[in-house]
Amino acid sequence: MLCLIQIISFCPSLAKSPTANFLPYPNMFYPIRVGLMCKTNRAFIAVWSPGYVFVNNVPVFELKPGKPYQLSMSKITDLSSGQSFILPSTARTQIAASDYRVWANNKWWRGSLEIINFGSKFTVINLLDLEDYLRGVVPSEMPYSWNIEALKAQAVAARSYAIAHSGKGSKWKSEGFDIVPDVRDQAYKGLGNEHDSSSRAVMETNGVILKNAGKVKPGFYRAWVGNSNENLNIRQICVNCQKLESLTGVAKIVGVTPKQWDANGNVNDIQIMGTKKSRDVYGLALAKILNLPSAGILDVKQSGNNWLFTCRGPGNGALGLSQHGANMLANNGWKYEQILQHYYQDNDGQLRLGNINNNFNLTSNFPQSYSYSSITK
Repeated sequence: MLCLIQIISFCPSLAKSPTANFLPYPNMFYPIRVGLMCKTNRAFIAVWSPGYVFVNNVPVFELKPGKPYQLSMSKITDLSSGQSFILPSTARTQIAASDYRVWANNKWWRGSLEIINFGSKFTVINLLDLEDYLRGVVPSEMPYSWNIEALKAQAVAARSYAIAHSGKGSKWKSEGFDIVPDVRDQAYKGLGNEHDSSSRAVMETNGVILKNAGKVKPGFYRAWVGNSNENLNIRQICVNCQKLESLTGVAKIVGVTPKQWDANGNVNDIQIMGTKKSRDVYGLALAKILNLPSAGILDVKQSGNNWLFTCRGPGNGALGLSQHGANMLANNGWKYEQILQHYYQDNDGQLRLGNINNNFNLTSNFPQSYSYSSITK
């Protein structure tokens, strides 16, 4: 923290400094930093409502709404009046408006901005709450006109990805932020891209994340993950008739019928019907013996001298959720939890969800989580 003498050196007229009735960052349950511009020699910023430049939470320079200000050569300049303010090189500068809507890199964003001054270059960071960030991510990654259940699945996947890749898990931590707003992480187009339906999906899944052994599952996803079956996370396995007859003890099989599924979508009972004998077998055991990818058997049909088992895949691993597949499933009546279970289930076929609002074990990501020295070396 800078002492009062240091602050005065940034602003000689501190006695006449403006007074703000708001903080330089909004209320945040889980803050996230998005690197909008990294080490650029010039940037333009603006505020939607009256705002200020803050240094160490102290307002030092007033910003008028709707007017562009230039960042260059270690200072911020009002382009209409020429008035400027020298930015410190030993502390982050914060830009905030009273309604927490700011403009940078030619887009409006929720939250506030952090400016890291490197002398001849600046890094511009959007600081905001995770849920507000997701309001700009979901419609950027998936059309807002798609089924609401697909949008909810996307919201959970995007939330999980963001948490898993922020703080200590960020590949950008040496630059001073968590994530970038493009395909290197996930698309984030800010305030102008928000829509009621996608915002509803974020709100109705508030805080829900994918769990993996007490940690957050990364939540990878893609538009398409392969052929049509892979997009729907469906696998088809051929089992020779003689092998099935030998394993089940039923000769001359004419029917293989899944009868009952458990809460995880795995088949409990499968009826094996032969010309002279029928019996029910335990679906989980049969799937294991037949080396099926899961016990989520959806259909069984005879194909020549084989029985064709259509079943849910074991989860797509690094491929994660298929966005198009999720929408197809949602249009067929699937709820978002079912879609997530279909793509992200663990090896035992179960989906594990958590909620960051219920004391889930997460590393703190509060605004001061980055030391200034760690990004200037």
